[in-house]
Amino acid sequence: MHAKTRHGLNARGARMTARPVTTTDLWKLVGLLLVLIDHWGLLFADDPSWRVLGRAAAPIFFFFIGLARTRRVPWSWVVLGLVLTAVESWTSGTGLGKISLNILINFAFVRLLLPEVERRVMPYSWAIAFLAFAIVLLIRPFQQIMEYGAEGWLWALFGLSHRLALEAQHPHSRWTREGLAAAAALVYTAKEIFDHGFDGAESAVLAGLIAALTLALTLFRRADLSWQPPEPLATVLRFCGRYSLEIYAATLLAMQITAYAIEDPNAEDETEG
Repeated sequence: MHAKTRHGLNARGARMTARPVTTTDLWKLVGLLLVLIDHWGLLFADDPSWRVLGRAAAPIFFFFIGLARTRRVPWSWVVLGLVLTAVESWTSGTGLGKISLNILINFAFVRLLLPEVERRVMPYSWAIAFLAFAIVLLIRPFQQIMEYGAEGWLWALFGLSHRLALEAQHPHSRWTREGLAAAAALVYTAKEIFDHGFDGAESAVLAGLIAALTLALTLFRRADLSWQPPEPLATVLRFCGRYSLEIYAATLLAMQITAYAIEDPNAEDETEG
């Protein structure tokens, strides 16, 4: 009995290990690399070009939240989101009531709402247009509540519409996807330029980057990679694909604490002087 159980567990582990690397795994690795670039620019580098490149990270993750069929919210998202919010409050010296909730809370909120959106909104083109317009109006109010506020919701809606277009769920699925993709890209680019005060060259780079990202996501198809990487690299890619948000949380936490630990305690005094 025990031998059979061990054999079953070993077989299950072998199947998990042998799972082919997919295009989703690769995209999530790209998203994580952009997250690291963005957080490096935020916490360590005094160079806006890091933040320009890092602006492409959040849209990727919101898109895949919308694209996924899974609607279960992992408890780890909520717990890690609250921990990261508290650490941000501590390291920045900002009160909890004055700081935006971490993006993981936003992801959880979006995932909870998506089943109702898919059932009640997506079958009707007029309802999709109305929801997209409402989201744009909510961007500023929600910016103070959650990281990326409502602007990320447009990317999640784009991801959901992309899946429905691939499945040909509704006659309007394809053109609503194109419209949502354009809306998400234009609104996000304009808001990030305004919020970060990017100059002309930086704004042009960001606009080109987000346009290219949007086109690439529109062409996305979930499939096994035609060339499977060797096993050490394949293991890393599978791990990133499965635990991308946990990796995001761990790296951000480490970078926040490191930045706080090495911060010059006299910097604030010199600025005030």
